[in-house]
Amino acid sequence: MIRKWLAVALFACSCQALALQESDTLEASSSHYIRDDLFIFLHTGPGRNYRILGSVEAGTPITVLDRDADAEFTQVTDDEGRKGWVESKYVTTEMSQAEKLPILSEQLAQSQTSLQTTQRENANLRQQLNDARQQITQLTTDTEQQSNDIKRLSAQVESADKDELVTWFTRGGIVAGAGILLGVLLTYLPKKRNRSKEWM
Repeated sequence: MIRKWLAVALFACSCQALALQESDTLEASSSHYIRDDLFIFLHTGPGRNYRILGSVEAGTPITVLDRDADAEFTQVTDDEGRKGWVESKYVTTEMSQAEKLPILSEQLAQSQTSLQTTQRENANLRQQLNDARQQITQLTTDTEQQSNDIKRLSAQVESADKDELVTWFTRGGIVAGAGILLGVLLTYLPKKRNRSKEWM
């Protein structure tokens, strides 16, 4: 049984990438995880020859407690409260996919909500813009109509002024002509004779 576990451990070790570089002095931290592409064994000491306490699945959040002198093994506490040693190269500070997924899903939902809100606001703004354009068109039409009315009324007033001026000139001419005619007629009327002159 131990040989089988050792064979699995050796196979897992041969398939992994280079070890992550970390400082020699580590404080206890839960911002570490077991890499997502494997499961590893939890040993009782800093080496493969120590007894295996169990396996830790990929993406499991762990608390880093210590590191051995060669920095090949890291002492951790897993999510079940088990305390043991794992190979340092399988410890990462990158959040596991299992924990990323709900966060990314929430961010996606927020982005979709924000997008829908923005789309509604854009639709409202487009409607307001269309309404404003229609109002501008209506106001332009009304302004042109009022300008035409002003021109027409101005022409009517000017024509009325001319007609009134002609009327005044005509009436003045008639009055003047009548006065002249009356004056001429008065000169031709026979004068009354003075009675005192008749007796002389």
